[in-house]
Parts: sequence; structure tokens; C-alpha cells
Amino acid sequence: MKLSVRLLGPLEVHGPDGPVHFTGARRRAVFALLALRTGRMVSRSALVDGLWGEDAPFTATKTLQGHIAKVRKALAQAGADGVLQTREPGYLLDITQVEVDVEVFDEHMRCGRPEAALRLYRGEPLADCPVEGWAGAEIVRLREALALAEENHVAALCRDGRYAEAIGPLERLVALYPLRESLWELLMQAQHRAGRPGDALRTYRRVRALLVEEFGMEPGDALRRREAAVLAG
Repeated sequence: MKLSVRLLGPLEVHGPDGPVHFTGARRRAVFALLALRTGRMVSRSALVDGLWGEDAPFTATKTLQGHIAKVRKALAQAGADGVLQTREPGYLLDITQVEVDVEVFDEHMRCGRPEAALRLYRGEPLADCPVEGWAGAEIVRLREALALAEENHVAALCRDGRYAEAIGPLERLVALYPLRESLWELLMQAQHRAGRPGDALRTYRRVRALLVEEFGMEPGDALRRREAAVLAG
């Protein structure tokens, strides 16, 4: 049985003998940083950056080594001894013994399965792991991947003619990602095709007001074409 690691939300780790319990947020973060790079060596300097960023203490490397020892102990207690390996100048998780939800999510997206990818999301990535530096950039990537998965899912609903079903999720998405014009365009399409052209035109006015008032820019070509299509019936 592989070690199961869930990063898309609060950290959850399950070994052959049950859940892995890390004492302390820093130890959860150390493990999460390694899990983000499963199968690849993560140097001690990269781990220090991921834990403390520019505010790393003078004793950071020594403190890191203490955290690594405690993480190894927690893994061993769950039947996952040997998963965390030393590879100078750092450490890695053995890819043959670990399954990470981020990698499964990315595979679903590559294969055009956004609905399956969305089922893996439980909340903010690494929600209970205080990370800095490059790990912060990775969290931003995962947020963007979530937005793309949600957009692909509602686009699939529209392709299947399930316009009324797509409207509610699209209203939530434009509130979450107000600058993604493609979501507004999908919402207008869904409203129009669901027999609600008045709502589609009001949606166009909403996004135009947002873009003009907040950013001094007009809607893009796709939104303007969608408005013209609604007006033309």
C-alpha cells in the first residue's frame, strides 16, 4: 500500500498502518514541501526557503534537521518507514511508495476530466501548512488550476446543452474570479440559451461596469460578440 498524501486542502497523510500524525505546523509544512516534489530531491536550502522565506533564522538548517527526524518517526509509526530518504544535499520522498493528490489532479486535467479533478479539492491547498518562497508560488499555481478545472467543467455542461444547470455555478465563479472574461462569456451564453436573454444582457452590463470602473478597460472581443448575439436573438 502506498502512502496517500492529500495537499488540496488541509494536509492528510495515510500510511499502511493508519493516519500519519505530525506534531506541529512546521513539521507538516516540511512534509508538504517534500510531497510537492515527490520523487525529486529537495535541497536543504530550498526547504529552508520554503519554511521561512527571507526570515530564516541563523539556526534554520539545524532546526530543519530536527523536523526531518520527527517527520521520519511519524511516518515509521504509520508503517511508512523508508519513504523519506536522504539524497545529498537534501531529501526526497520515494515516488514508488507515495501517491499525491496533486499529481492525480494534474493527470485528470491532462486527460480532460475536470469533474474528476474537482472531486479531489477539499479547500485551500496546504491550508494548515505555513509555507513561504517557492511553495507560495506553487499554491498560486494550484489555485489557477482549480479555476481552470471549474471553468472546463461548466463549459462541458454548456456543450452538453445543460445551460440552466450551469448558471448557478457560473454565478459563483464570476464572483470568485471577476477578471476571467471567459467565465462571464460562458455565463451570458448559458443565460441566453436557457431562455433568459434579459439576464444575459444584464450580465454584460455588470462585467462592463466592473472593467470600466475598476480598470478603465472595455470588455474583450468575445464578450462584445456575445452581447451582439444576444441582441440579435
